[in-house]
Amino acid sequence: MRTSKIYAVCSDINFDLQDKACLLAFWSWHKDIAPYRTIILGDFLDFGMLSRYVQSPNDPVFAIPQIQMFVREANALALESKEVVVVEGNHDERWSKIVGVNPQFLKGAKGLTLEDQCRAHGLSPNVKWFREDVEHRGVKCGPFMLRHGHKQSGRFGGAKHLSSNRLDNTLGQSDVFGHHHRAQMFCKTSYGKTAIAIANPAMTGGHEYAPDADWQQGFTVLEVFGKGESQCTPHLIVMSEGAFAWGGKVYDGNY
Repeated sequence: MRTSKIYAVCSDINFDLQDKACLLAFWSWHKDIAPYRTIILGDFLDFGMLSRYVQSPNDPVFAIPQIQMFVREANALALESKEVVVVEGNHDERWSKIVGVNPQFLKGAKGLTLEDQCRAHGLSPNVKWFREDVEHRGVKCGPFMLRHGHKQSGRFGGAKHLSSNRLDNTLGQSDVFGHHHRAQMFCKTSYGKTAIAIANPAMTGGHEYAPDADWQQGFTVLEVFGKGESQCTPHLIVMSEGAFAWGGKVYDGNY
């Protein structure tokens, strides 16, 4: 009997502005399924206080508690998956910007990078860290390339047909990306090969700067199989009020 490996992909949690019901539903599913690999695809922190945008009176003031919250949750996931990978997104990169210099220029110095901070607060060695650059364009999962999406998609909320546009720009490379808080999937077949682009939904709650945003909540599941993990069945999970169904079971974060 052939089997598949399950890869769970979540993004745009924005600790500590996460949607609690959405995240609880995902955590419950994750515990049941114990994915082979879990990828946190950017914007796992909010860091609004480090941005140039004016914050509302109710927004968090301190950065370190957000880091501590993320570390606790990432470590819990690492106990259930063989490997957890975190990818820096544009919100996470605010740390480097506030430091005032690209920490990569000071390689070997301790305490300057966001990864240094997370490790100092106890991030498990079973959680791998990924920062996109010219040589490392994304995280490979079967036939898919996974990236946060801010370096490929332009400004937040740009195009209407995000996943379709992505395939036009990847020359047939299947892609999963976050950043836009939108849920979309588009397929295109050429010369017998089907490429798939997935815009991954978010797990953040509402933000006061976007009171009526066209955002969806959920995550993506990739079931990878075949020789050399060359094939994949994708599942785009869109939650409804903090709940979703999988395999005959309802995962509801409201209870």
